Amino acid sequence: MRPTRALALLFVVGLCQAIALSQSLQPPTESSLSRNPSLVDDWASRLQAGEPKDRAAAEDALVQGAQRSLPLLKRFLTREHQDFNAVAFEIIQRIGPPAIPLLADLLGHEWYAIRRSAVSELIDLVPATEGIQPALRRALGDDDATVAGDAARALGALGKRASPSVGALVTTLSHQDPYVRVYAAEALASIGPLAAKATPALAEALGDPVPGVRWAACEGLAGIGPAAQSAVPQLIEALDDDFLYVRLFAARALGSIGPKAQSAREALKAAASDQAMREEAEWALSQITGVTPGAPAASPVTAPSVAPSLPTTVVPTGRPPMDWDPTTGRNIVWSVELGNETYGRPVVADDTVYVGTDNSRRMNPAYQEQAGVLMAFRSTDGAFLWQDLAPRVERGLREWLLPSTTSAAYVEGDRLFYVTAECQLRSLDTKGFDDGENDGPYLDEAFIGQGAADMVWQLDMPALGVFPHEACNSEVSAVGDLLMVSTSNGQNEGHTLVPSPRAPSLIAVDKRLGSVVWRAIGAGDKVLHGQWSSPVAATVQGRSQVLFGGGDGWLRAYDALSGHEVWRFDGNPKDARWLPRPRVLSRGSIIASPVVSDGRVFVAMGLSPGHGNGPSLIYAISPDGQGDITASGILWTSRDVGRVVGTPIVKDGLLYVGDLGGTIHCLDAATGAEIWKHETNEPIWGSLLLAGDRLYVGNADGVMTVLRAGRQKELLKQIEMDSPIYSPPAQVGDALYLATARRLYLIK
Repeated sequence: MRPTRALALLFVVGLCQAIALSQSLQPPTESSLSRNPSLVDDWASRLQAGEPKDRAAAEDALVQGAQRSLPLLKRFLTREHQDFNAVAFEIIQRIGPPAIPLLADLLGHEWYAIRRSAVSELIDLVPATEGIQPALRRALGDDDATVAGDAARALGALGKRASPSVGALVTTLSHQDPYVRVYAAEALASIGPLAAKATPALAEALGDPVPGVRWAACEGLAGIGPAAQSAVPQLIEALDDDFLYVRLFAARALGSIGPKAQSAREALKAAASDQAMREEAEWALSQITGVTPGAPAASPVTAPSVAPSLPTTVVPTGRPPMDWDPTTGRNIVWSVELGNETYGRPVVADDTVYVGTDNSRRMNPAYQEQAGVLMAFRSTDGAFLWQDLAPRVERGLREWLLPSTTSAAYVEGDRLFYVTAECQLRSLDTKGFDDGENDGPYLDEAFIGQGAADMVWQLDMPALGVFPHEACNSEVSAVGDLLMVSTSNGQNEGHTLVPSPRAPSLIAVDKRLGSVVWRAIGAGDKVLHGQWSSPVAATVQGRSQVLFGGGDGWLRAYDALSGHEVWRFDGNPKDARWLPRPRVLSRGSIIASPVVSDGRVFVAMGLSPGHGNGPSLIYAISPDGQGDITASGILWTSRDVGRVVGTPIVKDGLLYVGDLGGTIHCLDAATGAEIWKHETNEPIWGSLLLAGDRLYVGNADGVMTVLRAGRQKELLKQIEMDSPIYSPPAQVGDALYLATARRLYLIK
């Protein structure tokens, strides 16, 4: 055979094989499945293939098949294929809106678990779900309260498009489950003035025995606006409710009704005498009377006349180990048990290591409930010293905040500052009660004595009108005598709107007294989900500024002394949409703290880890401008990085960042060009530490990856720990203090 004919034959054979392979990866149609039911088992085998690339190819084929894949995916949601339920829904989630007909059909599935998963997916597929409102209205009557509640959330996500469903939502306000009633009221709030006929039912709900339903009813009436005038008498009564959020949201509703709420003026003036109510009550009065309130009363704290000093950043020296074994104990000096879900990073000060966790260890016999705690251990041997416990606060709704301390301690001398899991900023005596004193002005600690924390003062941020969403997280940034803290103000339970749009997103607090010096609203009613970024202090052109990444995707810089906004930068493309699901570019928020280096500010966009990874953006900007610098301040943009929640690191002209896809990226800090990347295959939450020429990166699978820092990628070690790693280790000389989700280690 001639060589040319042989080559031609090989080409034809290869082409036929490629065509056959592509055809074999095409999802079967409904008719082919009916004729040949064994195709279901064939595809099940592909999704269980031993090779990850083969499984990925099968999943990708089903995603690309979109509507053609739905008959097969539906068959995976049967009793004989229960093991594929989770995989099927992951693929459905990736398919997106084309899967809506299947999801609507699954709302009638016999298993409540399938119905729950289906309606949960529909919440994030607006506005494409507008046409399936009849199915969602039927789901409001589901026997399972979770399904009914999420059906209300799915309708609420549609906003005014859900106006045909107002009648069904009004009926749902009498559901026996209080959380379903909450979601129904919040859905009516998002529909707005088109829900006016719900006013009588919402006014009646102001008498609900559950405070959360009462304040959700206030949200609904606020959304309706002037057409809710008939509810003014009930809203006036709500201004005297025992629960702060009900009072705050009642004031907001009266302000939204506007001049038609004249009869509420005296009640609002009385409410304004309450410090926690003042701003919202005065705003409501201004909306009713048309008179803008005067400037807020001056802070009792005198701001310094010169630019305050910023804490000096101490660069650790030493060479920590890059190899240890938690099973054999090699290179591990000690380890101690923490909680079950530890998100806080360890902080070492003097001879003590502090770390935030949950109360699973129950060190205090007098308190056995779930709660966030801050634990203190002796750094040399891991001996327990004391813990600060933040018991759950009854705010009128279920305990919706994560019961684990995610924030890190900030220590100055014998004072420690941190944000609790219950959204309180606390000042503690680092010695606890071992010094024989109860430092004040706070003297009413619930627990006193050995093993307990000595609280100096506490600021309850919800008393500022703040409505934290899902979790409270902020590290404390100090500027002179001021502490900069994010409040975590975010969306309501139903994810339909921001219930406290005028509450501060960022506050500056006098570290001596715990009083608020200034506050910044920031994102206001534009928060997409929550606000979990931490502020960063920096000196720009000799001026102390506080940089804060908002839940709306804007990075804002404030003057550290006054709180006046200096500049702002929008990290979202103008045409970006909110699509909180994996593998798609979504409008995002800023969760990682910004990084300042060599005259540049680096800011990475992200979403909550619960929404998975997807395409995202990271920027370098110049902080020298004024006002909106989105166009003028940008230096470069990179689209090579996925969603980021952990703060990047910059050194020697290189930017290191980990994303929720599990990829470690090394970028050129001057240009944004990718130098190298390394896959860890599981989400990276923020566990980066640069120690000398070694980069330590932990992931959610509990693997610590050690790489050589620099332009040439070099993998030094991968170490499997006992549980997920959500925070970076702390370096002290040649030692590392590493917190996993369950244990704290000294590695040396």
